[in-house]
Amino acid sequence: MLSSLCRSSDLASARLFFNDIPDKDIVSWSTMLACYFSNKSVADGLAFFRTMTFTTTLAPDYVMLVTVLTGCASAGLLQPFCRSIHGYIVRRQAVSMHLGTSLIDCYAKVGRLDYASRVFVRVPSRNVMHWTAMICGMAMHLHYDEAIQLFEEMRRQGVRPNEMTFTAVLSVCGHAGLVEQGREFFKLMVEEYDLEPTVHHYGCMVDIFAKAGQLEDAYDVIKTMRVEPNIIIWTSLLAACKRLKNFDIAMEVLDEVLAMEISDENGGLYTLISDLYVMAGRWDDVLKVRRLMEEHNVRKNRWSRSVRAGKPPGLIDPALRPCGNQRNEYKFLVYSPAILH
Repeated sequence: MLSSLCRSSDLASARLFFNDIPDKDIVSWSTMLACYFSNKSVADGLAFFRTMTFTTTLAPDYVMLVTVLTGCASAGLLQPFCRSIHGYIVRRQAVSMHLGTSLIDCYAKVGRLDYASRVFVRVPSRNVMHWTAMICGMAMHLHYDEAIQLFEEMRRQGVRPNEMTFTAVLSVCGHAGLVEQGREFFKLMVEEYDLEPTVHHYGCMVDIFAKAGQLEDAYDVIKTMRVEPNIIIWTSLLAACKRLKNFDIAMEVLDEVLAMEISDENGGLYTLISDLYVMAGRWDDVLKVRRLMEEHNVRKNRWSRSVRAGKPPGLIDPALRPCGNQRNEYKFLVYSPAILH
């Protein structure tokens, strides 16, 4: 019942129900805590966590600690909450595999790669989650060489990369312009590790080729991919077509793209398509797109500046999205400076 109330975002009712539970165990406290953080009530969540630690004999388990630290990091509360909680973890000697991953991830999120690296080095038995969190952190802050070096060292140590690891290194290749290395990593993923590419991996490959101006290769990836291309992949290709004034490929795919259901948050795609039709002199099609924009209540001014700059808003970079959202394994936590020195 408590979980149902939390899923409905009815915090007041959830808290009343929690208060009436006679013998509250760690599961009850964890569920209520997660309810606060999932509804962005960070201050209430921290107060609730503090109440448990001071008024009960229950010891927080790793699930609860990950919840608290992830919430603090997402809210930008590196100091003092995350550090004090990390100190609590160390004092209780409660650092587990999941907490180690979360600590690395959290420090990376707040830009403290030095702390993340120290945590990473001190993890006794590093697995793919720790390596991937560290690679994602390096990629997030444009340390492309270090990210690729970590990936190669991970393989040398016999740790098998997973789908997210390859998403991270492929995104690095896209941002760093490493086209051939991107090809090699994609081939490695499929042939050596027998991993099935997802839309994220295909999106990264399209992004790699599109940024390098290799539009034929980018289009070939879309034509041969084993999953349906999404709006982000099409936008990556079309933005490159606009930048390079390659109307042949653009005109081949525009009807197919317009037949897709384009959500309001991706409404900038209409403006991009309209701009391509204008540049190709296809005025009837421009009017058709404008009518579609009116039907979907998409305002041109809302998107046009960013589209002209080549980065349609409302469309998350395919090379960056997966590190944070492809799975929920890579959560973030934090350490105290005194502990790290």
